[in-house]
Parts: sequence; C-alpha cells; structure tokens
Amino acid sequence: MVTSTVSPARQFFDKHLETISAGKIDEMVDRDYAEDAVLITFFNGFENTPAPITINGRENIKTFFHDYLKAIEYIDIKSLDFTEAEDAIFFQAKFNCKLGLVSVGDAWTMRNGQIVYHFGFWA
Repeated sequence: MVTSTVSPARQFFDKHLETISAGKIDEMVDRDYAEDAVLITFFNGFENTPAPITINGRENIKTFFHDYLKAIEYIDIKSLDFTEAEDAIFFQAKFNCKLGLVSVGDAWTMRNGQIVYHFGFWA
C-alpha cells in the first residue's frame, strides 16, 4: 500500500484556496500574508486599473482581493500544476469564473510560513 503525504506547502496552498473561494478574504490575508507583503499581479479584470498592479501591505492586499473576488465571482478549477522549493510555492491553473476560462500562474516567496512576495500572472 502506498500512502502519500501532503507537504506543508501544499497544505498551505489548499487552505489558501479554500479560504479565498469561501470569500473569507480578511481571514486569508491575515493568516497567509506577512504584514509587509508585496503582491504584483498582471490581473486585467479591473476596468480602471491596468496591469501590472503592485500592492504593498496586508490592508491594501485585502482591498485588492475583495475587488478581485467581486470581479471574478467564483473559482471553478479545471486544472492545477503545483510545485514547491525551499521557501517558495509555484502553481499554474486554469479555472472558470465570471470572466470565462482563465489561465493563471503564481509564485509565492515565503518567510516564517507566510507569503512575502506574491507574483501573479493572468491570461
């Protein structure tokens, strides 16, 4: 019998996705992002904010994710590729949302179990 163990990084990712999908933005950001975190994203779903977008600090990241969730409404994952390295998490996914089928890719640099730098790509 083969048993697979889910790594701490994958557990972190799964909980992050579960929390954002449930609309619990403030909880997700407070738990998952360092106070001085930086999010750089190429999300292009905001009418008046062209990509790339750079957001600094937890409170601004919360505002971004509240607006992001309003724009996409839901996340229905169709495919996911995940990998990790020491102090980093990387993934690419395709998911359906209000904006249609989208492709995303993210790289998270971690410090003390929280995201310090979040780079997000959107197509």
